[in-house]
Amino acid sequence: MTAENDEIAQIAGRIYAARSALVETKPPKHRLGIAELMRFLSDPSRSLTPDEQRALFSDSRIRSDYRRLKAQATVFELPALAAASSGDVNARRFEGGTISIHPSRLAGQTYVILRFSSLANPPRMMLIESTAGDLVRRTIPAADQQGEVMLVLDERNDADASFLRLLADPTSAGTFLF
Repeated sequence: MTAENDEIAQIAGRIYAARSALVETKPPKHRLGIAELMRFLSDPSRSLTPDEQRALFSDSRIRSDYRRLKAQATVFELPALAAASSGDVNARRFEGGTISIHPSRLAGQTYVILRFSSLANPPRMMLIESTAGDLVRRTIPAADQQGEVMLVLDERNDADASFLRLLADPTSAGTFLF
């Protein structure tokens, strides 16, 4: 009976060691590829994980692929206003329209009004990038007959606050995508 107990103890020890080794091993890192980048640029429900976003800004090859794909999907560019500035802006111009930011009478609420000069190829999304590597994407509702879109942002909402912060930052640049 003791030989049998010893054998069971040895098997249990090997099983424990194998399970411990599996717990300590890290799964292989998934490389951010063209398919994921294309989904991010075209599918409003697809966002980048923090690891994917880090890879995008740290890997020159991925960054190059991203820029190429983004250029193919671009309707309008929103250029940075200044290399350095003393404060936020409340209006921006781009080839194809304007953006204006207006505080609401309600505390913590802000209106962003997008005016497009042409409705021929209306953008579906807006992507804003800061010089620090922040990346915020926003779905754009259809414009009205005058080419205007109004977004009502809640500054207590993290996504709205990030979008507004980058939009008001004169050093950030953006892209309007199909």
